[in-house]
Amino acid sequence: MNSKNLKEKLKGKFIVLDGPDGAGKGTQLNLLTRTIESEGIETVNVVDPGGTDIGDKIRKLVKYGAVGIDVRAEVMLFMASRAQLVSEVIKPALEEGKTVLGDRFISSTCAYQGAGGFPIEQTLELGRLAVGKNWPNLTIILDLPPKIGRERTGVSRGKKVKNDYGQSHLFDSPTIDQFDSRTLEYHKKVRKIFLQLDGKYPGVVKSIDVSLDGIEKVSEKIKEIIIETDF
Repeated sequence: MNSKNLKEKLKGKFIVLDGPDGAGKGTQLNLLTRTIESEGIETVNVVDPGGTDIGDKIRKLVKYGAVGIDVRAEVMLFMASRAQLVSEVIKPALEEGKTVLGDRFISSTCAYQGAGGFPIEQTLELGRLAVGKNWPNLTIILDLPPKIGRERTGVSRGKKVKNDYGQSHLFDSPTIDQFDSRTLEYHKKVRKIFLQLDGKYPGVVKSIDVSLDGIEKVSEKIKEIIIETDF
């Protein structure tokens, strides 16, 4: 696909990278942004939850300040953040023909709060109320076993600080958040749900095994999906 065709394909499209912790979503999103922008395509990057003043406050609350929160309240806080993000950032960018690239979206709530017992169908119903028709055209799940993901992020039960190996700037906080600290069995459920989203979740859902490949190889796989998939 040449640059002109790629530019036309990605005009006004919303692409999300999601998956278990430690899969490298942030790194791959940065690489994807550079690749797309090198083709003369204007991008807007968003992080979920967050990305607005209201969303950033909700992000801090649900990740670090909401100990003991009921899963229903958790879901609704995430949806409130997304409603603001769509209204303030995503919808205007798509209407201007820009390509929106996201680090997580409602797919994460399906997996994480789904693993906590909240039905996926209800998550999708609340998602429709929160974001309307502004769902990702393409969601790419970066998949790996949770044990490997936890090793990559330096998380283990009973710890309060991540092993950042001098890279604390890559994390929202070097403190382990409430999702990091949940059990390995919980994170296995999260992974299972991510891999079951195809056919249930709006838009096109693809998955990539990132457990063995290096950063550049994973980046190439993501680009192949974007070029070869109709969405």
